[in-house]
Amino acid sequence: MPIHELQEQRTELQLASCITCLLRDGRLNGLHSLHLFIERSVLPLAIEAAQMRGEKTADLENISALHQKAASGIFIEKSNWRGLLEKGYLTLFRLGFDAEKTYRQSHASALEFSAGNLEMIETEFGSAKAYADYYGRLNSEANTQAFARANAEVHAAVNAKLFASGIIEDDQEATLLAVIKISANAFACSHAFSEIEQRRKEALLRTIRYLKNSS
Repeated sequence: MPIHELQEQRTELQLASCITCLLRDGRLNGLHSLHLFIERSVLPLAIEAAQMRGEKTADLENISALHQKAASGIFIEKSNWRGLLEKGYLTLFRLGFDAEKTYRQSHASALEFSAGNLEMIETEFGSAKAYADYYGRLNSEANTQAFARANAEVHAAVNAKLFASGIIEDDQEATLLAVIKISANAFACSHAFSEIEQRRKEALLRTIRYLKNSS
């Protein structure tokens, strides 16, 4: 395994350990610390990513406001959590999907296909490059939307139950970790493709530092 993958694996394990400690801390009152962590450390990564791309941040900011209310002790119904989480997570998981990687892979695959079907491709698209550009963009957009919709629905359902009930179940740690990691990925994907690995690590370390400093 390459060194950078080992380093990222260690970072993710460290984050998982911190989240486990946070969730299992008997001093937690209505998941107060968890709400503050998400509002102050996790969601800012996604909001910053959206701003860097020139996209709207309203749905993400609505989730942040909900966590702020919950941290102050205001009870929020599961249905309210789920509705806003699903909207915000749709943006979050779309931003966190590595669309550039999918585009590059699809583009290369299309060029390879064109080599054996050049006459047809040139007749329909004008050139192999035009076809590859079209196919890469189409496939990347379709995969991004499918990924975002599926994950937004699942993670919103699980987290809404946790945030409304305050009862921690085994599957919820994994779901929370997924939201944290996709926020880090959203931050990373808003930078140059060559910087993604380093930026992802930087984002994850930011969340770990917050957890350690607030413990």
